[in-house]
Amino acid sequence: MIIKHKGLILALFILLALVNTFLATRVKTNFDLASYLPKSAPSTIAIDTMMEAYEQDIPNAEIGVPVESISQALEKKEAILALPYVKEALWLDDQADLAIPLDLLDQQLVQGFYKEGMALFHVTLDGEVKAMDVLSELQDLAGPDGAVRGAVVETANMQKGVTVEITQIVIVAVPLAFIILLIATKSWFEPVLFMIVVFVGVLLNMGTNVIFKDVSFITQAVGAVLQLAVSMDYAIFLLHRFSDYREEGYSIEEAMKLAIAKSFSPVSSSALTTLFGFLTLIFMRFQIGPDLGIVLAKGVVFSLLSVFFLLPVLAMYTYKIIDKTTHKSLLPTFKKFSRLIVRIGIPVMIACALILVPAYLAQKSNHFLYGSNTFPKGSREARDVEMLDQRFGEIMQMVLLVPRGQWAVEERLAQDLMDLPEMRSVVGYVNQVGTSIPPDILPERIISQLVSEDYSRLILIAESPVESPETYALAETIREMVDQAYPEGGTHLAGANFVLLDMKTTINQDMIIVNGLAILAIGLIIMIAFRSIALPLLLVLTIELSVWINLAIPYFGGTSLNYIGYLIISTVQLGATVDYGILLTQHYL
Repeated sequence: MIIKHKGLILALFILLALVNTFLATRVKTNFDLASYLPKSAPSTIAIDTMMEAYEQDIPNAEIGVPVESISQALEKKEAILALPYVKEALWLDDQADLAIPLDLLDQQLVQGFYKEGMALFHVTLDGEVKAMDVLSELQDLAGPDGAVRGAVVETANMQKGVTVEITQIVIVAVPLAFIILLIATKSWFEPVLFMIVVFVGVLLNMGTNVIFKDVSFITQAVGAVLQLAVSMDYAIFLLHRFSDYREEGYSIEEAMKLAIAKSFSPVSSSALTTLFGFLTLIFMRFQIGPDLGIVLAKGVVFSLLSVFFLLPVLAMYTYKIIDKTTHKSLLPTFKKFSRLIVRIGIPVMIACALILVPAYLAQKSNHFLYGSNTFPKGSREARDVEMLDQRFGEIMQMVLLVPRGQWAVEERLAQDLMDLPEMRSVVGYVNQVGTSIPPDILPERIISQLVSEDYSRLILIAESPVESPETYALAETIREMVDQAYPEGGTHLAGANFVLLDMKTTINQDMIIVNGLAILAIGLIIMIAFRSIALPLLLVLTIELSVWINLAIPYFGGTSLNYIGYLIISTVQLGATVDYGILLTQHYL
């Protein structure tokens, strides 16, 4: 069928590639990691409840502006509030009576908002606004000697980062893959065919992502290069078979028919192991897993379709060019290497047995990062963060919702929270208005941001690293204090530290399940393919050891590892490299 209708197949793939190139530009990218937490996560429930009760988000930006006086700081605050995408701006005047001289106020409170000639405003921006669009305006407002930090800066950095990462992939990964193909093939033109086929598969995958509401920025950044890496083998295997049958004297059509028939079983088996490795990610409760897993699994399917339909057509149309550009193999014979491996086989097995347990324990003991608060060195964003960290310390902004009406309990809790050494300020009805004044007699515009129909809202500002053991400890401490104050429940805590804590808890549970399922699925495929129980154990253990060694390197090097990197390596390396184990085993047996 493929050979008979090769013109139609080529036209269809050209059309699909063009359509999906356009569709790929319509795919929406999600930069909010918190939105991928399970709906049952406490921080997710807190954010949803807060948005429903107040239509107000957590402060997501801090703007440091050089000022010469309190009156100038208040003018800057009004300028910030005048921006159409700003919902709220908190400053010292929301905490204290500025008619009182600053020297007579609590100095810890004052210096959290006004220090060394700089006013620090805690700003809530509209969640629908695109961070990249507003960051430059906020930086202009702060001025060259001012600074901006917070979630909006991190999001803008991620938005820029995706574009940078994709550009780097095109500049570095693609030429590198092309060079490897030149070395691995016997024709100068074959790598061109490989790259065309793989890129068509990538385009089909990226374009069909439009069927989803959105895809994560992580999937958008790494999906194409991972698909390129895992699917290149399929094309190489098919074209090598085609070349072998041509050398045996078969015609172009017969050689391609035999190549497709003989390649289908090993290539599809190889693809299945990779496919199931990716699909195990859908069992993660943290939805980044399903987001990444489904797109990558879909990519494997499109790569297979491109290899078995488009590559044969292109090869038959261009076989004369392939023949004219044939060259001697650039790869060495590896005979000496193979003899060396056979000679040192037993010592290598002993060494592997000795490092098996240490490598496993080391990769489990890595220090993981779950956030995205790193910026390019020398950038305005990195400079701003360093400036504000040095002057005001590292700030964590949180929101606490408690049942309305229990003013005595709320007042006592607010004071207990202020007694925490990390706490800078607690803003709520009990200390802004006072428990002696019933909220029902006050105008709506005064109390709407503090009290809703069911809840009283407190904004907490603490000095805490963005992500560290201290961050998690503070989140757990505050949760315990709130639970003790309101044993009947009905409270909600939202903030970056609570999101990170929920991410950490969820992901740690997810990875145990995902790794187990990936090993089980791939082991079953190998067992069915070879009709053996021992071979799956041997192959999976070999690949897992390589994964553990790879992931143990950051631990022994004393560097932190982003959980996304761990997720991709632990799943993709297993699913992708088991192909080589299967191929080697097939040749040996």
